[in-house]
Amino acid sequence: MPSFTTEANALADDQFLRKIAYMYYEDGLSQETIAEQVSFSRQFVSKALQKAKDRGIVRMMIVPDLREGYLRKLARDARRGLGLDDVVLVAGRNPSEVNSETVQEDVIREIAAAAAEYLDQILPDTEVLAVSGGRTFMRNVVSHLNPGRPLPDLQVVSMIGFVEARTTPGDANLVAYDIARAYGASHVWYCIPALMPHNPNMPPEALRNLNLSLKITREPILLSEQANVYMFGVWTPHTNDEVVMRGILSRDAMDAFEAYRPAVDINHWVFDSEGRCINQLLDPPPFHLTGFPIPMLKQRIAEGAQAIMVAGGGPSYVPAIRAALKAGLANILVTDHITASQLLEAD
Repeated sequence: MPSFTTEANALADDQFLRKIAYMYYEDGLSQETIAEQVSFSRQFVSKALQKAKDRGIVRMMIVPDLREGYLRKLARDARRGLGLDDVVLVAGRNPSEVNSETVQEDVIREIAAAAAEYLDQILPDTEVLAVSGGRTFMRNVVSHLNPGRPLPDLQVVSMIGFVEARTTPGDANLVAYDIARAYGASHVWYCIPALMPHNPNMPPEALRNLNLSLKITREPILLSEQANVYMFGVWTPHTNDEVVMRGILSRDAMDAFEAYRPAVDINHWVFDSEGRCINQLLDPPPFHLTGFPIPMLKQRIAEGAQAIMVAGGGPSYVPAIRAALKAGLANILVTDHITASQLLEAD
């Protein structure tokens, strides 16, 4: 437990608030006992628990007949109905409470926390972990990491190179770096521009071979293609305007994709509602992607890899998840129970 010079500093630290919440709600310790262990007053512990609720670290809700029995049965039904190896569910919110455009940040935090816990359980048997970026899901996963033990033999790599000259919290390389640092693992920078202009004289295979010829880029390429665990978030089509505004993609490029009615975007690999990769349908494509080819996830799963999709927390994610599943991009899903129910109804 970190030490703080003032109560204000302690109350500003989300990780500290999460520890307090775990001690009270999960470990069943009294506020007096927690106060002794953290060297603060009982009144401070009460204030910290309230602050954890205010920030969404602790979410109190009643789900009729849910939690243990219902969620377990729904997860089993989702595994069978969606043809997945595993489904991890958290409690969602009834669709009648939100509109079709609402993203439920409290539910997303619960999904991310469940994904972080799941990752912690499987990482000891993992040699290479490859991750996507994303502020909505993967950055939240990082913030909920609670490593069970150091994993110095683990290697963590991004599934995509850099999209800008500066990093952001959702940058895939930074997500990979932070996970590696949390576990005392090795990290490899995927130091390649994620998007390259279309060049008829340099088809994707030739571009890959060029990058494989350079030691600095060969290692992340091969690691990402040999990972035995992949974890990634998804983007819904309505989020694509941001990449245009940030100058990552041009409006013309996005319009070319829009003509095929995209349903989901994963690292700028875009799929329609039937799971067809639009990048591969466009001829010529407006750009080439140099990172791990997302359609290859289907092959990696067949070879025994675990591909964990972390998504949900709003009605707009249902068609996105469905499209990714139709494309065969995941064999493990971490989501909320409302999303899982809607996926089964649609299926």
